Amino acid sequence: MIQKITILLALLIMITACGQNTAQPSAQENSIQLGVGYIPNVQFAPYYVAQAKGFYADEGLDVSLEHGFETDFIALTAKGERYFAVASGDQVILSRAQGLPIVYVMKWYERFPVAIMAPKNSGIDSPKDLANHTVGIPGPFGASYVAWKALIYATGLDESTINLESIGFTQAEAVSTEQVDAAVVYIANEPIQLSQQGIDVNVFEVSDYIDLVSNGIVTNETLIQENPELVQAMVRASLRGLQYAIDNPDEAFEIVRQEVTAMTDEDAPTQRMVLDASIELWKTDQFGKTSPEHWVKSVEFMKETGLIENDVDIERLYSNDFVID
Repeated sequence: MIQKITILLALLIMITACGQNTAQPSAQENSIQLGVGYIPNVQFAPYYVAQAKGFYADEGLDVSLEHGFETDFIALTAKGERYFAVASGDQVILSRAQGLPIVYVMKWYERFPVAIMAPKNSGIDSPKDLANHTVGIPGPFGASYVAWKALIYATGLDESTINLESIGFTQAEAVSTEQVDAAVVYIANEPIQLSQQGIDVNVFEVSDYIDLVSNGIVTNETLIQENPELVQAMVRASLRGLQYAIDNPDEAFEIVRQEVTAMTDEDAPTQRMVLDASIELWKTDQFGKTSPEHWVKSVEFMKETGLIENDVDIERLYSNDFVID
């Protein structure tokens, strides 16, 4: 019940915001606030690179990154008060199930970035070994919770045999101090923290068990209809930033350091490892294009587990039209 309430409250916020105003900003404006969520962070390297290298400027765009909550940015984008936002596939599906006109137009992450982490000496050598253990999770919300439900769904685990404990964003500490036996983590974060502490861990990536649609750029149906050239320009420049960051990680990291001002010299080596791990999650043979099969699987999983109740038109969830080969 708690998880259902949490999801519904987030959706209620989005629906309320979207019901207030459906006006679209002027199509002539090229000043764009891209809602990326969280706080300035190394994971946003492709967008920092696209800014610093002039890829957005080459398209006539003045792009700034806006930090905050993903659900807020989805609501603003659906409402027409923002052109674009970064969102995960599950949030697009949730939004569409509630009638919000959000469309996913560029894949960023090839692999879903969430995993289960357990110490190598814990005896947990596969997801099935989680039975009769305590697993820490930030809470019944967001990508961590969706990934957890997806892993349960894909592996057929009996969730009643697992003690799922909300621990906030303290996964590394909770695992290292044995407060929990395992934790739901971000692949490019907590495992690196523990490796720096000399703690060997097993990492079970959710993407090895089920192909979920991960983070990408979303917009709204009105902008696609009224100004497809702007969508094309945003996607093209962002993909240039993504490709450049992958091909030039040293330079990309130096650009990141100029943007993430809270990063200290002491933090930098670990954060460089985070960038390298993130790049592995971004790599793909088809930059920007999303797979119809992944959308089908994501919708099936969310419907069968009760994360959504309404049917969604899968073809309206995404468009690959703005990704040029």
